[in-house]
Amino acid sequence: MKSMNMPTCYYKKRGANRLKGLGRAFLSVCILLALSTIASYAQSLVLADDPDAKTQGLQKPSSINDPANGSGVMVSGELWDSFMPPNKGPAYTEAARDILFTFMRIGNFDRAWTTPTHVWPGGWTNGNYWAKGMVLTEWNPDPTFNPQTVAGKTNPSYVGTSGANYAFAGYGNPKGALGLKVAGTGVAARDYARETIWVDAKRHHALYEAGWPTTIGVDVKVKIHQYSLNWNNFNDFILVEVKLTNTGNVDINADGVVERPGNVIHALTLLAHGEFMSSCFLGRAGNRGANRFGAQRAIGYIGDNDPSGAPWDMMIGYPGESAAGLKDMGFNDFPLRFYSDVWSGWSWLGVKDSTGTSDKKTIFGTHPIGVGAQRGWYISGGQGRGLNIGTSDPKSVHTAAMGTWYQDGGKSRDATKFVLAPNPNFFQSGTTGNPESFVPKAAPVRPNGDRKMFSDESAGAFEVATYEAGWTKGFTGPNNFDGDMFSAVGPFRLEVGETITITWAEVGEFRLEGLVNAMAAARWTYANNYAAPDNYPAVPEVRVDNTLTKSIKVRWDNKAEAAGSNFAGYKIYKAAQAKRLDWLAGGMRGLDNYWQNTAPGATPSSLLKPVNPNFSAQAFVGSAVGVPDSWGPYELAAVIPTAQLGTVTDASVTGYNYTWEDKQVDLGFKYWYYVAAYTSGATYDLGATYVPFPGGNQATASTIETSNVNRNGASGLWANTYPFADQNSFYPKTGAGEKTLGAGFIVKSALANPVTLASGGAKIGVKPNPYKKKALFDSAVDAFDHKLTFYNLPPRAKITILDVSGQIVRQIDFTSNEPNNGSVFWDMFSKDGIEVASGLYIYVVEYDGGQHVGYLSILR
Repeated sequence: MKSMNMPTCYYKKRGANRLKGLGRAFLSVCILLALSTIASYAQSLVLADDPDAKTQGLQKPSSINDPANGSGVMVSGELWDSFMPPNKGPAYTEAARDILFTFMRIGNFDRAWTTPTHVWPGGWTNGNYWAKGMVLTEWNPDPTFNPQTVAGKTNPSYVGTSGANYAFAGYGNPKGALGLKVAGTGVAARDYARETIWVDAKRHHALYEAGWPTTIGVDVKVKIHQYSLNWNNFNDFILVEVKLTNTGNVDINADGVVERPGNVIHALTLLAHGEFMSSCFLGRAGNRGANRFGAQRAIGYIGDNDPSGAPWDMMIGYPGESAAGLKDMGFNDFPLRFYSDVWSGWSWLGVKDSTGTSDKKTIFGTHPIGVGAQRGWYISGGQGRGLNIGTSDPKSVHTAAMGTWYQDGGKSRDATKFVLAPNPNFFQSGTTGNPESFVPKAAPVRPNGDRKMFSDESAGAFEVATYEAGWTKGFTGPNNFDGDMFSAVGPFRLEVGETITITWAEVGEFRLEGLVNAMAAARWTYANNYAAPDNYPAVPEVRVDNTLTKSIKVRWDNKAEAAGSNFAGYKIYKAAQAKRLDWLAGGMRGLDNYWQNTAPGATPSSLLKPVNPNFSAQAFVGSAVGVPDSWGPYELAAVIPTAQLGTVTDASVTGYNYTWEDKQVDLGFKYWYYVAAYTSGATYDLGATYVPFPGGNQATASTIETSNVNRNGASGLWANTYPFADQNSFYPKTGAGEKTLGAGFIVKSALANPVTLASGGAKIGVKPNPYKKKALFDSAVDAFDHKLTFYNLPPRAKITILDVSGQIVRQIDFTSNEPNNGSVFWDMFSKDGIEVASGLYIYVVEYDGGQHVGYLSILR
């Protein structure tokens, strides 16, 4: 314990007349109270406003691009993720490689979490994956296809122990030692990356595009789609559309010279993999805060049938128990005891041939995925433990990627046990290791050389309990950074000039029911050529303002009222930092259906998804509370049908037509608002092709509404950092920048006029006063994030905080030219970096034309 050391006396330095307004009697009280002040203790902490703290943890290798620099960051729905093509730079693990073998990196580009990695709900501070990615590999019967040397020089594509028959589809790394550029690099039509944009002015469909050539002669064009509609989980999936064209021009060593023209692709596979972790906390610096483990990180495959009789065919990651049988599952952030039960998953939706409409067959003559009761038969999936599915050996990756076709292509989770003979369920003959020689049976059954339906072969397939009704087929396994979950499509043959299009969907949701509902919406959208329902209103443009009376004004425009939009009115939603969150009573449970609420107030229990009925750790959750953030939970604050628009009409701010004032707010707290336009007079029907979970979503609706992509005025597109990352170097420094980002809107006083202050028309104040430890003002998850606020400040002011002996504790220079900002926070640390003690303090605010003297008390 150490007492505060404040050597400078305010009386001597500034003159005793500065305290003239307090009077001798007040000073006497101050001194008496100071005698009872307990000593503060030193803290080895970085001050919250220390500029060096704002970049802590953000240092990245020079070979890694800044976030959003041409990479595809999808944030327009509730599922956030990021996609980095190889032509935007290497993954940090590949920075020293001459050829980049990761086909596409998904999430967490630099392992510092500067971009999202499968975050659901969007804006939540937890990420689900250490990293994900895709790998494209080729098997060629020619033993000279990928030789050890080319023209007498080492071939950088020849890696591992694969031999020359296998190769990754690589991209030259211009920042590597050799400065390689594969043939086609820099050609605008073949090598590009475009920032994510809104496809439509309504802000319902976002799109990212990239393209690049590869060493095996396959040109890539990627389109990534995301949607924002709340209804039926259309905002909970991302579609990745991969178009592959065989140019026939192989540049296997990426030196820019084609060695093998006219090359046919014999057996191409595309594999997706991910290291599921479920519990990465994202810090205020926009980087990895911590890995909050404590429970089982579980992965698996669900092969149970949907109501149509087709298997769900999904790779899944979910938070399991801390120990078998405890039934304390569902904690993505176990130490904090927040029951969230956030799951993730993905599936291959289809592969089309050059026409874009017909299914591309595998080299064995089958559908690429399997249809109806055979859905998923022809994809390969499992757990990478012992299989080496990274980028060090193309043979291992390719074997796992078409593993179901072999006798053992990953079933045993041990690459030393691979058996590359044809799978006896499906083939009648074939040469081991040569897939082109495999001859199918006249009446084959499901090939089973992979692990995805391991329950058919072993009673021990479910190594981690799911506790979810309806999941009985497939497998589960623990995941402890010892093998990614993966699945793949192929193998495919591509003639020179031939194009195929592969579509993959990833989903995120609350519990298994939500996850499969999101996949049902993804399948429907794929079947409808990537177009979600669109006959509903545009998302309103929103702006949020402070007032001098310390209320909030929410403003929005009228673009949602365009003809043909079925517009019926507006709803205003609100999330409040000041409100403590009971995770069992709400949390993620309301995110799917809260928008169906029609009466202002909290989301009714009838719209909350159920806690897992097997969950038995209610006592463990106990009094654990969190705080809402930009993700929600949102409560309905107001409903304004068309007949009542006159009550909110206000054109005082250019570009906005309506204003609603919220007086139920507290100074200094963060709030999030969004305005949704809702519909009536139209029926929305997805038809029989939409197959959700039994008892879950309905294919029809009589009213739907726009989403929360406009919260606090956000654009709905990535703005270089997270809305909660206020210590990140990319965090905006202006109100306009915070609006674009959708940052939390802090209730401050508007700027006060110095003349008004001097005349007494307005008064500078401080809140909370007295400050009490554990006040609502304090962060529920950060023990050192506590503060009080000075409000009604003029554009320029100097605040001096003193103890009752006249020693200066802290000085704050305040400058603001934004009408919304007439307040400043003090974190209750001294100028020496020491947390101040309980007691009475004096503050003096000096400004042009006057000064204000007051006092505040701190009670620990």
